[in-house]
Amino acid sequence: MVGIIPKPPKKTAKWQIIILYAVLGLLVVVVLGYGSLFYFENKGSKEMADLEERASKFGTPEEKNLEEQVLSDKVKLNDFAGLLESHNKNSKFFAFLEENSHPKVWFTDLKLDSSKAEAVLAGEAPNFKIFGQQMLIFENNELVESTAISKLTINDEGKAEFAVSLMLNPGIFK
Repeated sequence: MVGIIPKPPKKTAKWQIIILYAVLGLLVVVVLGYGSLFYFENKGSKEMADLEERASKFGTPEEKNLEEQVLSDKVKLNDFAGLLESHNKNSKFFAFLEENSHPKVWFTDLKLDSSKAEAVLAGEAPNFKIFGQQMLIFENNELVESTAISKLTINDEGKAEFAVSLMLNPGIFK
């Protein structure tokens, strides 16, 4: 049966009212914060434009051109410094080869790839024993990571003709 007697409206709980006001207060703070950030951004942009305009009034056109040239040269120098640091110095390999060559071994051909840190040497030694000593010199050097003999022949006179690949430590070229 439907109730005829009117019932009093339900009261909302206090904690719900507190949360409602807290959320509304937070919303007001966020809107005011956004508005103030927008205001300060516009103000800062105007000040920056004003400062740039005042700065452009100082100096003669010659000084401005000179300043642009100096800045351009500075960029070029920084680029050159980067290139110089990454440049491999192949001449250091020749000093290494001079220090680590057996006095009786002659090198007749050299193929050097500093980007791969690889050298292929061809040459001749008076005999197989001297060639073996040269290989030990290379293998015992800390700048040589690995060696490989690609050609070895002993001619009628007893001379050893060879081709050797050396995988080098890339630090040798720095």
